[in-house]
Amino acid sequence: MKRFLLYYVSVLSVLFFTSCQEEENTIVQDTTQNLNVASPTSKFLARAAQNNTSVDNIMDGTSVFRVKLPVSINLNDLDLTVATEADYATVADLKNASNSDDDVVTYVYPITVSLRNFEEITVNNLTQLNAIITQNEDLSDISCVTIIYPIMINEYDSANQIADILTINSDSQLINYLINLNSGVFYSINYPISVINPNSQTVVINSNTELREVIESAISQCGSNSGSTDDFIDVLTSGSWRISYYHEGDDDETSVYNGFVFTFNTNNTITIIRNSSTFTGTWSFFEEDGVDILEIDFEDDPLDDLDDDWELLEFSSTLIQLKEEGDNEYLSFTKI
Repeated sequence: MKRFLLYYVSVLSVLFFTSCQEEENTIVQDTTQNLNVASPTSKFLARAAQNNTSVDNIMDGTSVFRVKLPVSINLNDLDLTVATEADYATVADLKNASNSDDDVVTYVYPITVSLRNFEEITVNNLTQLNAIITQNEDLSDISCVTIIYPIMINEYDSANQIADILTINSDSQLINYLINLNSGVFYSINYPISVINPNSQTVVINSNTELREVIESAISQCGSNSGSTDDFIDVLTSGSWRISYYHEGDDDETSVYNGFVFTFNTNNTITIIRNSSTFTGTWSFFEEDGVDILEIDFEDDPLDDLDDDWELLEFSSTLIQLKEEGDNEYLSFTKI
């Protein structure tokens, strides 16, 4: 049924584009390139387009937003004005100057914060700031990949049976398009497009797979993961986790694991609780051919579908992103 739907979407899209957009009659909708809001490519593309919210993490420790400069802060009883991005280095130096202080940055309110989608919000106190952090996903941008605009998107809304061709001219337009996609909307990128990779090289992209590979390869240079193996084990075994994303093949299976709470114990066991039921599993972490692998194993259904050797893509104190190389599977744990 799923393959038929994608084919149906493709045929309708081609007919619409041919009849209503004569100047675009060379566009061909490839069913293998169809995407939706839950597709892994959409997730990575959104992070490449999002606002560079991680640039000031030395001050606030979160990638939910960036604080608009200039801003006045207090750090270790010193009053400072952070006027430009170059001043972040001064904040870092002050934090590293001593191990005996708290290194807590306190903002002088009101401040203006810019969210992942470039929306700006005036914040008047710490309570409001913490509420913004709680309500938004703490995903870092992948700022070392630059998308060259404009790009064209072929869209089909299955609920209203409307096809369209959209022109995207900026990161702001793209991130807002992706985060506001309805579940019934399918889209495809009109390839080729070009991006600038972390080595400042312009790369021509011809498919979703190529796009995903370029962005994934950049994660180690500008994603969340900046720690060591020991750091990851400390993160993994601290607190409890929920599955915030599980994509298997073409299917978003995240909802299957709603309500499961995972605790990775230091003795390499996993305790899983859902409602009044308790399950168990095991984990191990090792390096194989230069790749960090988290192996997890469960006995009970549906947890046993997660049994695999997962490649560690990136991690932070609140997020773990994993990938199974061969089967186009992605798994994310978010700290509770």
